[in-house]
Amino acid sequence: MKRRDALQVGFGSLAALVAANAGWDKAEAGESTLAKAAKPIRLTLQETELVVLGRNVKVLSILNSSGSLGYSPEQSADFHVEVVNKLPVPSCVHWHGIILPNPMDGVPFVTQKPIPPGRSYRYNFPLKQAGTYWMHSHYGMQEQHLLAAPMVIWTPEERAKASRQYVVSFSDFSFTPPEKILANLRKPAPMAMTGMQEKHDMQSMQGSAAVKVLSQQWNQVDQSFEKKESLGNPAKVDVAYDALLANRRTIDNPELLAVSPGETVLLRLIASSCATNFYIDTGTLTATISATDGNNTKPVVGNYFQLAVAQRLDLLVTIPAEGGAFPILAQSAGRTLQAAVVLVTPGASAPSLPVQALVPTASLDGLQDLHLEPAVPLGARPIDRELDVVLGGSMQGYRWMVNDFAYPNHECLVVKHGERVALRFKNTTAMSHPMHLHGHVFQVVEMAASAINGPLRDTILVPPMADCLVVLDANQPGVWAFHCHILYHAISGMFTVLRYEGFSTKEWRPDLSAHETILKL
Repeated sequence: MKRRDALQVGFGSLAALVAANAGWDKAEAGESTLAKAAKPIRLTLQETELVVLGRNVKVLSILNSSGSLGYSPEQSADFHVEVVNKLPVPSCVHWHGIILPNPMDGVPFVTQKPIPPGRSYRYNFPLKQAGTYWMHSHYGMQEQHLLAAPMVIWTPEERAKASRQYVVSFSDFSFTPPEKILANLRKPAPMAMTGMQEKHDMQSMQGSAAVKVLSQQWNQVDQSFEKKESLGNPAKVDVAYDALLANRRTIDNPELLAVSPGETVLLRLIASSCATNFYIDTGTLTATISATDGNNTKPVVGNYFQLAVAQRLDLLVTIPAEGGAFPILAQSAGRTLQAAVVLVTPGASAPSLPVQALVPTASLDGLQDLHLEPAVPLGARPIDRELDVVLGGSMQGYRWMVNDFAYPNHECLVVKHGERVALRFKNTTAMSHPMHLHGHVFQVVEMAASAINGPLRDTILVPPMADCLVVLDANQPGVWAFHCHILYHAISGMFTVLRYEGFSTKEWRPDLSAHETILKL
């Protein structure tokens, strides 16, 4: 496929772009004493091609020197990476879920300037965690062009979890360019229809016009998660995608993952989607949750799981002694689209899998976190500060807010270094919001009005019209992005920062927000 000449960037103004990248030198590009301590791994941002439902398309990729996606470091080696931007537009890479110095977080106009075309940026910091993480562009809507990749941080303990391990990244794909998707979402509804739409939204929240939907339920007898079909309302979603991808492959041509009869396999699942929450169906295989968002949990079993945008879920499965082919399905919340990988023993034939399920799914509801406990909880101590995080907005006008403010603005949540902080999420909308706080790990301590010893996370799914509470220790000074991880919600205002008192805010420039940036392929 020939490259189009219309690859361009809309940045508000050329002057803003020049100002944003002014003074780009070695000091600005992450040079430090630590940077000189080790030769960096080079990750290149570039255009690549992909086949989706039989069509050749151009996407963006984060490639290592071997040509594969992403990078999975040894914890003991720390993190020494040079990101090289071979795109014709600026970019930036965020290391999702990683505890790191604030200047290394990779968020343009919050922690650093964007990386200009043809330039590079060095990221150097010690690694404090291990497990399943990922990386993605935090610039404009490049993430919808698949500028994302997995990252597993390895330790001997992580390798010992299973002799065979696979990473599976789920993403959503549309043949419609993201800037057009956003423009369509922002189109005003006809005035005569506005009242009808609001009435329909209220009816949906109240459970009328019910249809068959799939959801997760807790089997109290077996102490396990399972699939339930009932009458209800499909989850409200923004974008009607053309396909879901599992490791960048559609379900008509799924990746076949080799396994052996009787062995235990660890599946590291990543929701690297832009606007799609998932239900994960392991079918005839009983799976054990071993970690959420890279943090070990006490084991809980089932065959039907919730996985919100940007979250990770580690599942252990044991292959039956007789062998066979075992699909691991991911279905879009609110819709019937599916993606899959298939675990296959020698000699087994992979089944033909439908692109669409027969029944749509309900909204993710936080049930899973009610039954999960961390292997090592945060630890008890008094709350020093409680902050409300009110999530608001509407499909009408497509404007989304945190605490009644739509980004860009200079409003923020303020904490002091050393405090134990509680964040109370209050979702006033009919949609779920996967909220991600950069640079921190928090513990879920209340869900569905129930106090719990919930899992450790960096991204929490706040269900429609629901409250939940998380706690964290404010031990990472900086100015940290805090936003809904549905791309179109964040870019339309559901974005803020968590700022530590006394920390420099020189890189935080809402007026030059990358949310104004559009990449056209």
